[in-house]
Amino acid sequence: PTREGLSHNPQRFAAKGIKPKTPYPGLFVGGSDLTIGDSFSASMVGSWIVSNAIIGYSFVDHLFLEKNVTSDVSQFMKVPRNRNDEDIAVPFQVYSSTEDNLNT
Repeated sequence: PTREGLSHNPQRFAAKGIKPKTPYPGLFVGGSDLTIGDSFSASMVGSWIVSNAIIGYSFVDHLFLEKNVTSDVSQFMKVPRNRNDEDIAVPFQVYSSTEDNLNT
C-alpha cells in the first residue's frame, strides 16, 4: 500500500504554514495532514478543523466563545416530542423475568 499526504517527521510538525487555509481563495487542505497522526480519527479531526476554517471560526471563537461546527449543528438536532412507537420499523419489546418464567 502507498501512503498519500505529508511525511510524518519532526520537520513537518515544526513547519509553519500547515493550516487549513491556503493562499489560494476557496482552497482548503484537510485530513490527517493537519493533525499528529496517520489514522482515520486524525482525518476526522482534520476535517473538523477544515469545516471550522471554511465557516470562518478561529481559535478564539472555539476556546472563548464556544462557537464551532459541532455546537452549530447541535442547535438543530432536537429529540422528537411526540415519539410514536408506530414510527419504528421493528417495535422494541421489553420482557420481564416473570413473563419469561411463564412462557417456559
